[in-house]
Amino acid sequence: MNIPLIINLTLQDFRDRYAGSIFGVVWALISPIVMIAVYLIVFTEIMGSRLAGSSNLSSFSIFLISGLLPWLAFTSTVLRTSSSFLDKKSIITKIRVNLSFFFCHISLSEFLTLIVSISIFTLIYIFFLHEQLSTSLFINLLCLLLVQQIFAYSIGVIFGVVNVFYRDVREFLSIFMNIWFWMTPIVWVPSIAPQWLQNFQSGLNPYFWFLEEYREIFLYGNESQLEKILFLSLASSLVFAASVFFVKYLEKEIRDHL
Repeated sequence: MNIPLIINLTLQDFRDRYAGSIFGVVWALISPIVMIAVYLIVFTEIMGSRLAGSSNLSSFSIFLISGLLPWLAFTSTVLRTSSSFLDKKSIITKIRVNLSFFFCHISLSEFLTLIVSISIFTLIYIFFLHEQLSTSLFINLLCLLLVQQIFAYSIGVIFGVVNVFYRDVREFLSIFMNIWFWMTPIVWVPSIAPQWLQNFQSGLNPYFWFLEEYREIFLYGNESQLEKILFLSLASSLVFAASVFFVKYLEKEIRDHL
């Protein structure tokens, strides 16, 4: 794994996203500011939505944004990584690269974008909503987001390998991620769901495990328990190890099919 190369690819991917636009990477600041402002205005000022039992007018907006921003990075990482084997086949077939790590710049680039968005949300959260978020909580949050991105990258690599052999996977995955989004309490409150769906969240929905921790931080100001961070790190590491093994096991077939 060539770390300087990965760093260069990450920064290049981040710059390429805004290449050709007048404002360039400034859009990385403008886009989240506008999105967060729209959600705050719509749900706080216009609809007056708030969580049950909360006197905070911004509670539902915080609930929504704290789940939505990480999800956007998560799903973008999965979808982009899953198509990267085919998108970069001209490089893979000509240069001997480590297929397990070659595309991790996608996850890191999305992580960089997510940090910008989360930082803006945190500033709004502190200075405009008059809420508190300590330095230790923010570091706790960054650790969780990094673990999430490792998990997302691993899923993307596994689907990316399958996509080499079955080209319908890209379309299937797009639909699957949309279903996963609506099955996860990102825009709806868990308590309104039927019991079977609530049971599904805690037992079978891995993204919900991350989601709970983000909301503990932003809604209640609670740091994640060490056991939960270790559990999420272990789970993500196992999926990552599985993705590396999957690539190594099928590497020859992958290169032949490309």
